[in-house]
Amino acid sequence: MADSLDNQLVADLARDIIAQTAPQEMPLFRANSEAYFKDPDKTLAGQKGKDEMLGFGSGEVVVLLTPIALTVVAEVVKFIVEEVKKSVKDESSSLISETVKKVFKKFRPEQKKDDKKTPPSLTPEQLERVREIALQKARQLKLSEARAKLLADAVVGSLAVSS
Repeated sequence: MADSLDNQLVADLARDIIAQTAPQEMPLFRANSEAYFKDPDKTLAGQKGKDEMLGFGSGEVVVLLTPIALTVVAEVVKFIVEEVKKSVKDESSSLISETVKKVFKKFRPEQKKDDKKTPPSLTPEQLERVREIALQKARQLKLSEARAKLLADAVVGSLAVSS
């Protein structure tokens, strides 16, 4: 998949996850995601060391979830791309892009009852691996354990699970 397609997919998926897990960040999501895609390292580095007190408030460190969610979703998308490539080795890259998108509920069109072509779904093992990837990346970015689990669960929840 092309970088612009990857970035758009990652942003779309992360937007839904932020809406679920940190809705207070939605007004700034676009600006934060654009900054992230311009320079991910700088955006993530801005998250660390923000413990300077401004002389008012409770002195809590405010960590934006958006850059972390974007990083986690990017890792998960990379994993899913590799899984799809394994299953459709001879397919074109555009078909792979479309197949990856359909794995996520957000991009899956409503199915008609007589439609026999179902979108791909991940196996329970693959879903567990997605959760592990998300959790590991969130922890690596120093997200609290509770928020890391919430983020990982939201990522797994965004995937199309066969019913």
